[in-house]
Amino acid sequence: MLDNLERLSPVAHSLAAFFQGFDSLPPSERNEIATRLLEPFLDNRRYSEYYCVWVLHLFAQSRDWNHAEALLRLFRETHSDVIRRYAALALRTCGTRAEAIMIARYLNAASPLSRTAILLATARMGLDERKYLRKSLRLTDSFEKLCLGS
Repeated sequence: MLDNLERLSPVAHSLAAFFQGFDSLPPSERNEIATRLLEPFLDNRRYSEYYCVWVLHLFAQSRDWNHAEALLRLFRETHSDVIRRYAALALRTCGTRAEAIMIARYLNAASPLSRTAILLATARMGLDERKYLRKSLRLTDSFEKLCLGS
């Protein structure tokens, strides 16, 4: 299946559901699968946003898929707002404080949907850092405040 990912892109939702069912995979195998799933996007091969969203959805569902560095790279390098949003949502699950701080820098230039995903990803930051972020952004939108945890 991993050798034919290009052919499977029309059924990406089924592909994500298939891999989600592997709860008891050894970490080394999960790591190899995760790397193979993200490889096309990081190598700048052409894939539909639909396919990318479903792969990123898999990473957003479980911390076990990890690959925060690759997700951050995808977040930074993509020109697609949709992919950026889903990469931020995946980083909310898989990322660390460091990745949360990095993507928080993109808040001011983000579209409303990406902005919401970035605010959710800041959950990895410390409480004091999030409080400072909320004050520095001067949030007035109640939904954004909710996303930031205030």
